[in-house]
Amino acid sequence: MMQGLIGLAELFDLDRQDDDTWVGRTDGVRLPQLFGGQLVAQSVVAAGHSVDDKDVHSVHTTFLRAGASGVPVTLRVERLRDGRQISTREVNAWQGDRLLCRSVVSCAAPAEGLSHSRPAPSTPDPDACPDIREVAAADGGLGEFWDDFASIEVRLAPDVPGPIAHSASPANGVWMRSVHPLPDDPVVHRAALAYASDLMLMSTAVTPHGHVSGHERSLARTWNAVSLDHAVWFRGTPRADGWMLFEHTTPMAQSGRALIEAAVFDEHRTSLGHVAQEALVKPL
Repeated sequence: MMQGLIGLAELFDLDRQDDDTWVGRTDGVRLPQLFGGQLVAQSVVAAGHSVDDKDVHSVHTTFLRAGASGVPVTLRVERLRDGRQISTREVNAWQGDRLLCRSVVSCAAPAEGLSHSRPAPSTPDPDACPDIREVAAADGGLGEFWDDFASIEVRLAPDVPGPIAHSASPANGVWMRSVHPLPDDPVVHRAALAYASDLMLMSTAVTPHGHVSGHERSLARTWNAVSLDHAVWFRGTPRADGWMLFEHTTPMAQSGRALIEAAVFDEHRTSLGHVAQEALVKPL
């Protein structure tokens, strides 16, 4: 079934085979390969539910092979370490004998200590930002796979003119949230943030080369892009069925490999975390 029909809560409702093995359905998005955000998110769920007294605070995923939509994903958890403050899990995602990706997930016990965050950007509130479909109308509409992302609402902030110091092009402000309410399980909300964090990154990677964010149809016609690795650091507990602001930037690219980052905030402009991805991007 397509993720747009079943919702994120069902996508993250993994079938537990034993203490360290889980099976999840695929989201049905009509991409040439399985959506990487799904694999990262389901790895967060599998690892997070293997730890009782700690919260997921980071995930680092290396994508190894393309997955196929419609084929269940088996997630095998290896318990690398259980300390008083930190527990570390490795999650391998398989389809049959194909290892799709490997994630290292770190979980931390709540504690008092150093805490700070960068200021939130002066991005307009989500109600003042157009839906991605409105922006895409000038490009002939969105490609067909976007119909399968119906569980994520996406709004794009108007362009802020001028460069910023840590990006090769102006930052892209992207508001996202789960359309459907999510259960109170904090692991699910971190997984939903991780799922959304893999959207719109490729658009940002090529904005220094004339691409307009939100013109996904032109992106698919002009560029071939694939994620190499993906990392998310969580700060606090997100509520992913509320608005989350992803400020996308691209500080560098070399030999067709682009680095894209996103600082993440909630609708009250409180920091929720940080995202980094390296992607292989080539012109068609």
